[in-house]
Amino acid sequence: MLDRFRRAGWSANHTTTEDGQLRCGACRAITTPGAIRIDAKHRTEGASDPQDMMYVFGYSCPACGAPGVVVAGYGPTASEPDQQMIAALGDDHDAVDPVANTS
Repeated sequence: MLDRFRRAGWSANHTTTEDGQLRCGACRAITTPGAIRIDAKHRTEGASDPQDMMYVFGYSCPACGAPGVVVAGYGPTASEPDQQMIAALGDDHDAVDPVANTS
């Protein structure tokens, strides 16, 4: 799945910080989730364990412009930082799913 995001142009590895903010994988800038625009997202559940629920979000760093992905857990087993980050993102209905939209 991450390969499809990378082929679609999101190559930096963004991460969630301990306090639910986003860290750019290229320039290391910290950004508030509400300050970014999600361009792509994909939701998945684990094949062997449906509680392994993850989102992959594609966005460009507002500080340096690096397009990349952040992977975050959701649901009852998600970490507090991931839950905070996802809640702060809101629901972006315009984001595309490069996994579903690519053959």
